[in-house]
Amino acid sequence: MNCEEFLRQFHDALEGKVSESLIQENINYYRSYIDSQTATGRSESDVLYSLGDPRLLAKTIEESRKFASESRSGADYRNFSSSHTYTENDRYTDDNGEKLNRIPRWLITCIVVVVVLLILSGIFRMFVFLAPYIIVCILTIFLFRAVRNWWQGK
Repeated sequence: MNCEEFLRQFHDALEGKVSESLIQENINYYRSYIDSQTATGRSESDVLYSLGDPRLLAKTIEESRKFASESRSGADYRNFSSSHTYTENDRYTDDNGEKLNRIPRWLITCIVVVVVLLILSGIFRMFVFLAPYIIVCILTIFLFRAVRNWWQGK
């Protein structure tokens, strides 16, 4: 079997079970995967063998699509009234179909930690800069009080 036969069997197994756009998206993915693997020196037959039966791949995509649609229609999603819906690649789309980026939580956490460290660093640098003046002021007050107490005790 060659690449075109593999993709034709894959297309035929998915046809009528999922949308044509999903079929084309997956065909494009597998075509680019096969091309990239053969470009690294692997034989086409070896790549196709490692992918397995195209009908089994198609069945997996069909089942995952059914599972995803069942999950969306389940009880967890019945009361979902947001104007944003989840799509691929961690993106959301609003009611107008415009894509909105979603910032991952780990990135937000990293940004918060960096900002807090920068603030603490600034405070520490200010303290280090002012420390000699603070020490001199404290010593001056201590000496002034010591001399005053000595003078009053005399």
